[in-house]
Amino acid sequence: MKHQLIIPALLLGVLVSCETPQAICDRAQTMYEAKDYTGAVPLYRKAAERGNPDAQLMLGKCYDFGYGVKKDTAEAVHWYTLSARSGNADAQNNLAGCYYSGAGVPVNMQTAVHWYRKAAAQGSPVAYNNLGLHYLNGQGVEQNREMAAEYFAMAAHNEDANGQYNLGKCYYMGLGVPQNMEQAKFWVGKAAEQGHRNAALFMQDNNW
Repeated sequence: MKHQLIIPALLLGVLVSCETPQAICDRAQTMYEAKDYTGAVPLYRKAAERGNPDAQLMLGKCYDFGYGVKKDTAEAVHWYTLSARSGNADAQNNLAGCYYSGAGVPVNMQTAVHWYRKAAAQGSPVAYNNLGLHYLNGQGVEQNREMAAEYFAMAAHNEDANGQYNLGKCYYMGLGVPQNMEQAKFWVGKAAEQGHRNAALFMQDNNW
């Protein structure tokens, strides 16, 4: 007669609790991608409360967009901040966007720039493009079109469609770079190839 392995309920609970925060976050992510947000949120929360930056980011997104929970931008900012402070570049970008638009926090361009810089230091193309916009418009920094074009170029060379479109427009209008229609057409075209709607319309308007 074979002996059956019987795991006491208390021990089983201990084994379940030993699941790592990342493993819990990964299970939540599977549910999130299947659009099972109500199932994903409790798992994200469990991992987030145990300090997992990826779970904190995703829980922030759920509150930001109302996925599986009531939309609450202030709560989104809370979780984005925890994740951003742990070095998550996506959270840093999202938190910067909140300060830029005043979602869940008062508008603060300097703080937006601070977090975009943090993300840019990690090589985020999204942050490069957004820093370019801040320098182009003088929001949170002194206006500097040359610096704006440099950041757009960094985003563009990293395949960011917004950066490609913005760099193309800089060449088109001579903002921060010498006016160059060939370069303008090239970069706007690259953005259009990625499905950037405004880039495609710009191409049409200029018969490119």
